[in-house]
Order: sequence, then C-alpha cells, then structure tokens
Amino acid sequence: MVSIRPARVSDLEALGQIAYATGFFGDSAAVYFPSPPLFRDLWIKPYLNGIGACNFVAELEGTIVGYIIGTPDVGAYRRYFLRSALEILGKVLTGGYPGLLKSALYLLRAARYGSRQAPIERYPAHLHINLLPQARGLGVGQKLLEAHLDCLRARGIPGVQLSTTQENTAALGLYQKLGFEVYAAWKSPLWKPWLGREATHVIMVKDLRA
Repeated sequence: MVSIRPARVSDLEALGQIAYATGFFGDSAAVYFPSPPLFRDLWIKPYLNGIGACNFVAELEGTIVGYIIGTPDVGAYRRYFLRSALEILGKVLTGGYPGLLKSALYLLRAARYGSRQAPIERYPAHLHINLLPQARGLGVGQKLLEAHLDCLRARGIPGVQLSTTQENTAALGLYQKLGFEVYAAWKSPLWKPWLGREATHVIMVKDLRA
C-alpha cells in the first residue's frame, strides 16, 4: 500500500536522493550535474526550509518513493537564495560541493537559456514532482498531485504553474488529466550537450479558482 503524508524537514536527504536519481528525464542527474549535495540544496532544500507549502511524500512499505514540493510564491524561491547566499558560498569555499566545477556547465547554460514563466499574478504557485521507478504506474503521481492541488485551493491560491519538457511524456499526460493546460512551449538548446539535440520546454498552468 502506498501512503501519502506531509513532507518534513527530516525528509531532506531522502527527497534529495530521489531528485538526483530521476533528475535527467527520469534517470540520474549525474550525467550533467556530478554534485548531489548542490543539486539537493538548490532544488529540494528551499522548499523544506521555509518557502514551501503543500509538500507531500509517498511511502511504499515505509520507504519514501516519491514527492511533490512547491511554493505558493514564485518569488520566494529567489529571495531564499539571497538570504542563503553566504551559507552556499561557505560550502563552495570549504569544498562542501564535490563535483561543483563540472556541474557549473549546466548552471551556466541554465542561466543563458533560462526558463520562462506564466504571469505570477494569476499563477503564483509552482510545483515539482518526482517518483522512483518502483512507484510509477501505481497512481502515486496522481495522488500526490491531487493532495497538493487540494492544499493550494484550501489556502486560497488562485493558480499554479510548472515547467517540464516534452521528454516527460508520462508526466505531461498526468498534468493534462488533472486539468493543466500548456501556456507556452519552445525549443531550447539547454540540454544539447547531454541529449545531443534541443528539447522542447513546456510551461503548464492550472486555474484553481473554479
């Protein structure tokens, strides 16, 4: 049986491991980002350290096999890093992020070919969802997403957005099933060094006011 519960700060390592294991279109992020601690601190830790809301994990026989995290305020993510800049810099200077130099190629390309977003006035929340292979095909993603959306509605959040690529066909199907619509799509060279081609990025949105 799969159970869904609210995420806790103590789940950081487990969520970081899942994020890293699935961070390259369902496969390991080691292909392009050989620094698991930095990956965790950039894309998991902020949501468990104050800016997140409506975060849930899925457990299978007591083991976390998936999660959904997000924030009701897109700008909060940027402000978090302004507040945490010294802590992150300290880890950089003391060698706390092995693999940093090779990971920098992705960070530089991400800065150059940055993502887009839907209007934050209408869709102020954003989310991320990841599942381990053993959790796929069991309806876990839908349970996590429904729990997250219900929580956002209860908080009075008017809308939510997410960023993905057309490589993630299963995720796209789930989002569309639960009423997300494509706001924008564009081809980006961001992933070309690792995919060997451009990837189509997609911004999807859902109005939560209805």
